[in-house]
Amino acid sequence: MILVTGASGFVGRHMVRALKRRFPTEPVRALTRTKPSAEVLPEGVEIFIGALEQSELSAAVAQDADVVIHLAAKVQPDSREITEMRRINVEGTEKLYLAAISAGCKTFLHVSSAGIYGPARSPDPRREQDVCIPVTPYQVTKWEAEQALNQIDPLHTVLNIVRPGGMYGPGSYLEIPTYRKILVQNLSIEPAGDVIVHPTHVRDVVDAVMALIEHPASHGMILNVGGERALRVNDLHALVAETLGVRRKRITLPISIAGPVGGMAGALFAFIGRPKPLLAPMCRGRLMSMAVDDSRFRQLYPTVPVVRLLDGLREHIDWARSQGLLSSVA
Repeated sequence: MILVTGASGFVGRHMVRALKRRFPTEPVRALTRTKPSAEVLPEGVEIFIGALEQSELSAAVAQDADVVIHLAAKVQPDSREITEMRRINVEGTEKLYLAAISAGCKTFLHVSSAGIYGPARSPDPRREQDVCIPVTPYQVTKWEAEQALNQIDPLHTVLNIVRPGGMYGPGSYLEIPTYRKILVQNLSIEPAGDVIVHPTHVRDVVDAVMALIEHPASHGMILNVGGERALRVNDLHALVAETLGVRRKRITLPISIAGPVGGMAGALFAFIGRPKPLLAPMCRGRLMSMAVDDSRFRQLYPTVPVVRLLDGLREHIDWARSQGLLSSVA
């Protein structure tokens, strides 16, 4: 029996369908907060509805589970409210892990987030051993959840923690405002510096979890998972424009102009309560990375495929168009 929490969410939907394809004879149980519509989850999945922070429910859904894939979390990246997030993301995770241990679960796969590393600080990708400096309530509670899990005696349950980079793909709405903006933008004025990002297709994360189900890593191991390649945000936007069929002209501002302007703009944003700490360094030509170094995972699981970035962007944009999310943009 494989249990998936957060099964009706963006990653959960892909995960459950992949499990049914990869392990067709294995029972799959899904935990969701609300009743999913018929098209969300495939037939043959046992569905539990409720909140994982309820101890009785955690015990019930973990019963007879050999593997737990823990995806459920309160996300809301822009929220400043931490109390509810802590109750769900930390206390709920603890209760589920304790229930899984009590039920004799063999493997507990906790899907965390590369966001816990905090703001970009250097041009180097983040490694699993790097110090985590989470800032937002979501990042803080995901980091606290990892720490809480590592304080619990696992008995015979193997704990693996996955930290994906920025996930995208069919079903994700987070990138749609950027796509819409690029659709109407024929000119891009860019500073010499930039932020390096690591787009990670949802299928990359799903395939990583499939590999860990078949061959778990050592107990307590943390594994970054990233997409095909890391690249500068402005280069990513150029690829998006190409995929959308938009012809854009790119102009890079010299540091002599961008530096002073970026410093003044950064001060202004801070004054009005919308700080942009990376703006000034970027305008001075610095590169700062929010990418992940996933070489540890790739060395342990060298046969796990990776979605090509251009293919992934095309798939996501085609999905967005099929949903009418880009059709209203002139």
